Amino acid sequence: MSIHIHPDVYAQEGSYPPERVLGLKTHQWKPTALSMADEKTVLHVGPVNTRGGMATVIRILSENPPDGWCAETLATHTEGSNLVKFLCWRKARRQLIVKLKQNPPDIVHIHTASDYSWWRKRRVALLCIKAKIPVIMHIHSGKFHHFCATKKGEEVRRICNTDGIYAVTLSEYWNSKLDDWLDESITIFNPLDPELLQKDSVRQENQVLFMGRSDPIKEAELAIAAIDEARKTRPQLQLMMTGIDNSNQLSIQHSEKEWFHPLGWVDERRKMELLNESSLLLVPSRFECQPMVVIEALHCGLPVLASPAVAEAINGVYDIGSWNVKDWAEAIINPPIINNINQDYHLLNNISGEWSKLYLKMVNRGNTE
Repeated sequence: MSIHIHPDVYAQEGSYPPERVLGLKTHQWKPTALSMADEKTVLHVGPVNTRGGMATVIRILSENPPDGWCAETLATHTEGSNLVKFLCWRKARRQLIVKLKQNPPDIVHIHTASDYSWWRKRRVALLCIKAKIPVIMHIHSGKFHHFCATKKGEEVRRICNTDGIYAVTLSEYWNSKLDDWLDESITIFNPLDPELLQKDSVRQENQVLFMGRSDPIKEAELAIAAIDEARKTRPQLQLMMTGIDNSNQLSIQHSEKEWFHPLGWVDERRKMELLNESSLLLVPSRFECQPMVVIEALHCGLPVLASPAVAEAINGVYDIGSWNVKDWAEAIINPPIINNINQDYHLLNNISGEWSKLYLKMVNRGNTE
């Protein structure tokens, strides 16, 4: 059964600077009607200080917890070699064990994808359930249904349907995709960054944007090939690519193309500039769940050309309908008119209200059991 919590209860947000506790990062904000004694704690577990959409969601939610809550974060993943990643996980596991014994949170909010992300997070979930701490299993992966279709599916079903664990998906579409493995799931959308504002900047009609890490599922090669093809008709076109720098094999391969601009990873300020300056965003990914860059682009009024995998999961984008280079080039040459879709349901105060309702439901249910 799928349950969609509607954004009819909104909470105020705000935050104080973080402080360190047991190696975890804590975020607090001004208490309102609740006293400090009534304040409850949610621990966000996942890739806290890495790049990418999941880390962005963790940052937004932890820096802006619902009214009456404070948030802590525990990093279970980092960037670097396999050894560095393993040591990060081992340290996080030790910190969690100490935390659960000495100063347990009221709720543990786990952010997971598939594969090794699930491998780590299922261990976190089992430790928390053993300590009788309610758990949110927040599923971010756009290929989690494929992961569940493997022999891991039974494990996902067993853990996510355990008493005290609530599965959260990012849309009704993903609820339906995962319905075979989740007895009960709740839909809560990804939040927009409260600092994200639509600016009155002049868009560069020949500047096309691609944002994503160097990974085959992101189809950066398709974006490059499509621009190359489109330039036969519109030779002024320029492709700005973030997440890919000059040392990347893709950049080296296309270094002779004067219209190809690999920018590497950019900070939030530069990202906002690109979203407000460009004329199109290309998202040809093979798998996506609810990509933050698409939500941000739509909020900024930037038209999005998307693959079928993206278009079926999020409203407001133009579905190219294929991964064919000529189809993409045609849409770039003659961009479709895309009516701006209202993204208010992604605004932080709306999303914060939904998390507030779920957190309180979990705590109250735990107190009655």
